[in-house]
This record gives sequence, C-alpha cells and structure tokens, in this order.
Amino acid sequence: MPIHRLDRALTLKIAAGEVVDRPASIVKELAENAIDARSERIEVLFEDGGRSRIVIRDDGTGMSEDDLRLSIERYATSKISSEADLSNIRSLGFRGEALASVAAVSRLKIVTKESGEESAYELVAEGGELVRCDPAARPTGTTVDVTDLFFNVPARAKFLGSARTESLHIHRILQRLAVLCPEIGWEVRHGSREVLLAPRVGSQRDRLVQIYGGEIAEALIPIEIERENVRITGFVSRPDLRRSNRRDQMFVVNGRFVSDRGLSFVLSSAYRGMLRPGSFPLALVQIELPPQLVDVNVHPRKEEVRFAQVRQVQDAVAAALQKALSSQAVVVPLGPSSPRGAAHVNAPEHALHSSGQRTLNLHLGREMAVSKAVHEAEKVRPQADRLVLGQIHATYLLVESPEGLEIVDQHIAHEQILYTKLQREWAGGIARQVFLLPVRVEVPFEQAAIIASHLAELAEVGVVLDEFGGGTFLIREFPQALANSQARTGFQQIVEMLADTLSEGRDLKQMLYTKLLSNLACGAAIKAGDAIPLVEAQDLVDELMKLEDPYTCPHGRPIIVSYSKHELDKRFKRA
Repeated sequence: MPIHRLDRALTLKIAAGEVVDRPASIVKELAENAIDARSERIEVLFEDGGRSRIVIRDDGTGMSEDDLRLSIERYATSKISSEADLSNIRSLGFRGEALASVAAVSRLKIVTKESGEESAYELVAEGGELVRCDPAARPTGTTVDVTDLFFNVPARAKFLGSARTESLHIHRILQRLAVLCPEIGWEVRHGSREVLLAPRVGSQRDRLVQIYGGEIAEALIPIEIERENVRITGFVSRPDLRRSNRRDQMFVVNGRFVSDRGLSFVLSSAYRGMLRPGSFPLALVQIELPPQLVDVNVHPRKEEVRFAQVRQVQDAVAAALQKALSSQAVVVPLGPSSPRGAAHVNAPEHALHSSGQRTLNLHLGREMAVSKAVHEAEKVRPQADRLVLGQIHATYLLVESPEGLEIVDQHIAHEQILYTKLQREWAGGIARQVFLLPVRVEVPFEQAAIIASHLAELAEVGVVLDEFGGGTFLIREFPQALANSQARTGFQQIVEMLADTLSEGRDLKQMLYTKLLSNLACGAAIKAGDAIPLVEAQDLVDELMKLEDPYTCPHGRPIIVSYSKHELDKRFKRA
C-alpha cells in the first residue's frame, strides 16, 4: 500500500485521542487552563456525566481576539516559545493541544474577554473547524462550553461509561485540583445538583476540611522536609485513618498531579507494620524541585514525569514520611466526647454531657473487665463443647475443642454473626434503631454524591440518612443488630465504606443483599486489637458455633484454624 498524507480532520481526531478519552480529561485540561490564567474563581457545570455538556467559567486573564482564533489550532500556546523553555516549565499546560483536541471531537463555544480590553469575543467551532468568531459580552475571563462529545467519533463514544461513572471521574479530578489550589474558589454542579462549593481559603488544611470534613482533616499529619534541591510538603494520615484503596493518595510534582509507582512504593513502605495488608493511608505528597530536574513532557496528558535524580527524590520523600510517622502526631488523641464520627447535631448541653459520660463509663467498664480477666475465667460457662482459654495479641481466641485446639479470629467471627442476623432480618425488613439525636458524619464530596443518589437503597438495609449539605449527612436510623456495637467506634468509616460499595455500580439488589450487608457487619464487628473479657469471648464463640456456617466469613476468609489432638501429640513427640 502506498504511503499518503492523512487529511486534517483525521489527524485532529487521532491527536485528540491521545488527550481526550473521556469527559473528565476535558474537565482536567480546561480547569488547568483556568488555573494557569490566574483565576480566583472557577465554576464547573456538567450534564449527563459530561457526555452531553461541560461548561467551565473563570475570572482569569482572558484572551484577545487573535489569541482566541489561535487557541483551537494544534501546537498553539502562550506557555512556551523556544526549545529552551521545555526545561523550565512552571505552568500546568504547555503543549498547545488541549483546546485543539477538545474542538476536534465536540461542538465548542468559547466566550472570552482579555483583561484591560473593552470588548469580549465569542468563537464557535465544530469538529475542529472554525464556524465563526464575533464580538460578544462578558466580564474579564473565559467561558468554555463543550457539547455533544464524540459526536463525530461514534466508536469512541461507545466506550464511555454511564453518567454516574463519568461523573465520578470528574469528581476525582476536580477534588484534586481544589485541594491543590486553596486560593481559588470552586463551584461544581452536576445538572441542578451542587456537588462542590469550596470558597477561597487561606491554607491547604482549610481546603482539606472543606473537601474531606473536619474529622478526617484532624487526622492528617503535616510533612515537610528540604534536602538539597528537593522540598517535600503535604499531609499523610495517622495509622488509624485508612482506606481500602489508593484513591486518596495524591502525588504532586511542581504543582502537577502525577502517577508514579516508585513514589507509591515509598509511601507503602513507610506504613509497613502500621497498617494491615489491604489497607492504605491517605496522602498528599507535594514535591518541589528545579524544573530542569524533571521532564514533564513524557505523557500526552501529563500524568507521568521523569526525574533526573530519582533516588534523591525518593529518599527525600522517605525521610519526610519517616519524620512525620515517628513523631507524637501519630498518637490518636483521647477525648471525653462522643466517639469518632458520632457527634450529635443541635444537642443541648446537658444531653452532650450525659452522652459523653455514658461513653466514658463504657470505656472504664471495658478496662475494668479486662483487668479482671483472670477472675472472670472462673465464671466462664460454655454452652456447648468449646471452652475459650484466652486471647493472644488482642486478636485471636484460643479455644479448646473435643478434637484439639482451635484459633478463632475474633473480628471475623463477630462479623459472621452480625451478617447472619442481617440476612435473617432481610426478608421481613431489617429492624432499625431510631436515634433520638441524629448522628452527624462528614464525607468527601465525591462520596457524598454517591450516597445522596442511593438514599432509598440504603434505607432498604436499615441505614436512613438525611442530606445536610456540604458533604454532611445525618444518620437517623441504623440496623438495630449493629447500632450498639457501632456506636462504640463511630459511624464515619462505615458510611465511607458503604459509599465505596455503591460506587461499584453492579446489580443493586444483589449488591445490597451481599456486599452491602457484609460491609455493614464488618464495620460494626469487634476489631483486631480489641481486648475483650473471657466471658464475652465465650459468648462470641458460643454464638458462632450456632451458625450454619461458622467457618467462613462473608468475604471468604477463614474464621477458625484448628489443630487436632493427634497433630499436637505429633508435635510434642507423643505419637
């Protein structure tokens, strides 16, 4: 086949495929342009998960008519002008591909007014071709309106996810940019729903409070260190605050979010021994170094970078993490107030005092019970043929059985008991505990959007929530089988766990019956590390052995490990 030149329309679509793969990538490119334009306020509106429309307004420096016409041309940029500039990039955009790529696969309208100019201008383009550019009216700044994404590339449109999936990707992009730029006010709407309102604040910690809520922000430890040409700042979570995935781990290099396996490994290594396998910390690790020592031009979407001195950067990050995680800041503060995540809303002073007193008495009672464990051993009366002998590492129960010795994981055993209770109640409707004073929880706005769209489904499993705004929800009812035990540890983590479950988007009814119920049980169960009296341990084992399946938890993990008497005899050379 002879070689031939591709036409302009086709080359634009090919180039756009490297930069624009879903609505979130458009939002990222346009929002970064607004940040580079020194905006103080950015508004984002999208509909149908961004598939039908995306609008981004800013109050930045704007563009002149000539710049506006050039903005949709490939390799047209105001960020660099010579080859030397490639080694001194300080802006988020520089390749001159963003608007050209967006224009190539959508219907695009840009209205802009340059600072100091009298007139604004409106440009309309379709499929990468300029339709018109006329005078218009608006204050200083730029509005970009993108509609009918991939209207001319139907094959690419087929690969887009549902509106909910695409909106989640947009949420994550904007959440990260908002954290990065606390000096910018952000307002984000999905259709008529407000999903983020974050006015300008004076510090990054204040922005973290806006995004994640006050309780999570309080559990973040600041990191800061400077070594030679590398400066590390940011926040990492205390070991008691963890996630089941790496979604809330952010690495920033000279103001640019990046993905880097080496940095992820350094972060995981710093928490080795502090977190159980499958648990991950929250982190915002910001790296500043001379632009000449980092190549940001190795990925079309600028998601990866290459360091000139990789080991120097990784060592600096490791040192910053080690310094923070070996400080007094990792100690969980102990207060007399209600448990973490269970703060009461609009409660009178005497009610808060009595609630705090009950919580304190509960902890004192638990400590006294543990201190009397030896005396309580005499009170243990097994209901069946298994006798609890003791507890090791505050995690496993040693149980004498007719066949020999069994080791029971206390958390998984309790989880299976609670899960079975919820299963039994499912058919007739899960019994609920109504809270006299609602429990307040704050979640990141990405999770808040998920929860708000599934309030009816959550009510089916006994979790009745009212949306309070700003990522805050009031828990009014909770499954009765779980309410008392959950009140000891708080409701924050379990609500976030439910949001992650709902975001998976599988068949909802089946998910509610399996994953959601098992996560509710898991969140309310006794945890590894909880010291429990022998009497309670015996009751736990007795309840466990009444189940049809006492050996495997809802997640498929073993509950009991057994050693027969014959095996013990062999180990001690008796057989």
